[in-house]
Amino acid sequence: MAQNEHKNLNDANRHNPKGFEAATNSTVLSKDAGSSATLTDGNLVYQSKSVLGTTSYKMQGFVSTGSTNYKYGEDIADTKSPFEMAVDYGTGTVSSGSLTVTNAFRIGQGIQIPETSTVTLISGWLTSNGSNVVTIAVCKLTPTADDTSNLVPVVIDEIAVTGLNNNNKMVRINETTITTASLAAGDIIFPMVKEATGGSTIYLNLTIQTTAF
Repeated sequence: MAQNEHKNLNDANRHNPKGFEAATNSTVLSKDAGSSATLTDGNLVYQSKSVLGTTSYKMQGFVSTGSTNYKYGEDIADTKSPFEMAVDYGTGTVSSGSLTVTNAFRIGQGIQIPETSTVTLISGWLTSNGSNVVTIAVCKLTPTADDTSNLVPVVIDEIAVTGLNNNNKMVRINETTITTASLAAGDIIFPMVKEATGGSTIYLNLTIQTTAF
């Protein structure tokens, strides 16, 4: 009889865990919070991988005068860094421009990614004292060691919102459909901002969430 114990069965004769067939893809089996003082009465649940082992990166800044060209953060050696985004990228299309290695490396809001990961969420708020469409481009750069070639940013995601003509009125940003979600260890991510018709003062406060799954 002992030979029929579950631990002695091979893979072909073992059943899947409870709830496996109905669970959605890219989830893992876990236990919910429950309610007992012993913290042991939780139920089995399948939890999305996107909320496990996540890392969050903060991006915060402002554009004093919006432009139809993208603007990005000041050089770290400038007293306006890291918050003011006053450097003109020269174009309103990310793929049409490039950055020197010096400019790319010194963006005050640039965040270096320590591990291969995937962007799962861009969340936060924006305010504008204008009523124009404002587009945020969250971009990545992939540097190459010992190379002086210009770097062309790649759009992780572009998010367009409409200003509410008042910097006391916030516009919610909650983006889960990411255009180019994959990040390599060593990538630098940073935001750029443009406005359909220039002239507004724009503030943004974002969190970029990644997972190593």
